[in-house]
Amino acid sequence: MTAPPTGRDGAPPTGRRRLTYFHGQLLSAQDLRQEQEQFLARLRLHNLALHGYGVAHGLWTRPVPAPEGSCPDPRRTAPWFEVTDGMAVDRNGDELIVPCGVLPRHDLWRLLDEDERCHALEDIRSGAAGDGVTVYLTIHHCEEPVDSVRAVYTESCDGLPRTAYAHIREGFTLRATTRRPRPDPCDPPCPCAPPAEDASHTPGCGDGRTVGPGLLLARVHRVRPDRALTPEQIHPEVRRPLARRPATVVTSVSWPHGGRLTTQQARTLLGKDGLRIEFSRPVRIATLAEEGVADLFLITGGRGVRGTVMRLESRLKRDERESPDGATVETRELPDGTTLETGETTTAIRIRQTDREYLNDGDRIHLVLRTPFVLDVCGDPVDGTHTGGLVPRPGGPPAYRPGLLPPDGSGPRTSGTPAGAAGVFESWIFIENDRRPDPDQRSEDEPSPDIGTDTRAGTAPEPPAEDGGTDSATTEERP
Repeated sequence: MTAPPTGRDGAPPTGRRRLTYFHGQLLSAQDLRQEQEQFLARLRLHNLALHGYGVAHGLWTRPVPAPEGSCPDPRRTAPWFEVTDGMAVDRNGDELIVPCGVLPRHDLWRLLDEDERCHALEDIRSGAAGDGVTVYLTIHHCEEPVDSVRAVYTESCDGLPRTAYAHIREGFTLRATTRRPRPDPCDPPCPCAPPAEDASHTPGCGDGRTVGPGLLLARVHRVRPDRALTPEQIHPEVRRPLARRPATVVTSVSWPHGGRLTTQQARTLLGKDGLRIEFSRPVRIATLAEEGVADLFLITGGRGVRGTVMRLESRLKRDERESPDGATVETRELPDGTTLETGETTTAIRIRQTDREYLNDGDRIHLVLRTPFVLDVCGDPVDGTHTGGLVPRPGGPPAYRPGLLPPDGSGPRTSGTPAGAAGVFESWIFIENDRRPDPDQRSEDEPSPDIGTDTRAGTAPEPPAEDGGTDSATTEERP
């Protein structure tokens, strides 16, 4: 009679094997290599299964200012940049570490391969690229053998003792391309799964180095070989934070949160331009179209009736200018096996007022976007918690209030919390016609891309006409 198999006896024969040690054991180089590979595989599995992949902290891209002086050095006007210290995990589960004190500096134009530089120069000279090309900066895990030594013992059939590399050095390398990267999958890849059919093999550098898949650090606009970079050209919001499924957040809005606008400025913003909201990932249009997802409220103030809350009629639609860098139409594979075309998703929306309700001096316009009901391309709710009211306008400062920079001290603020609570997005503006112009801010008479400039009072916000424009209808002042 045989005993029932125990858990140890019932272990599958294909399970991982771990090296054991005992006195008198003969070890070979193959045994020790397998031991390293076994623990490296466990670390990669741990990183991807529990943490996902993306940037953990740091790794901010900053322009290097051109040195002062008049020396005719062409490198003075080259697009130089630097990357701060930090840590990330790539799609293979390998750790990317830029140590403290290491500040890699590179010419972004020289990081492009020769073919891309030639095509970019042709586009710039012909005017097809406008004021420059868009470049995507990535960081890669890199390994290379180092410390060549001569073996002490050789096989009986060998002649002179051969040389071999004693160590493998792990590091990172930076690369750039003008090709738009593929969108991230909803879930991190499984280390045990076979590579996708369209996935490229691990490239080598021709000198023994092995380079892993790239992790996007920044998108740089208007890059030219003869012009230095500015902070406005670098967009780090395209980075993926370290997570299994990063929460979709609000990255920018087209109005100053808590700002003071004149009646005419608010009229242009609400009725003509619309309140523009941009997301970090595509969201499903069907979830935005449901009634009650977005509301505009008017809280009366100033002269006459005060404290009354009225809901303004509004219309939410997809922003037609959401792809400034030339996105292409493609499909996405969802977790349930269905595909979703980009025509069914959007990364930016506009909310316009459609009624003729008058805006008085002292009124407050309150926007509520119920982001828990808005689902992104992966089916997860948008985290719209407007932390500190610091989501910036395009081209605005990273934070409106001093001392409230992002946790890493660089880059723009977004909505959301570390816990990913998927809170409601709220923001407001005030109507103030008698305010004094601030010399440190944009003048009211100076054109603005986001807010109108006419300071006349006594008119109501213009609703959009059928053709997308506005009519000239006005209403009387509220008693």
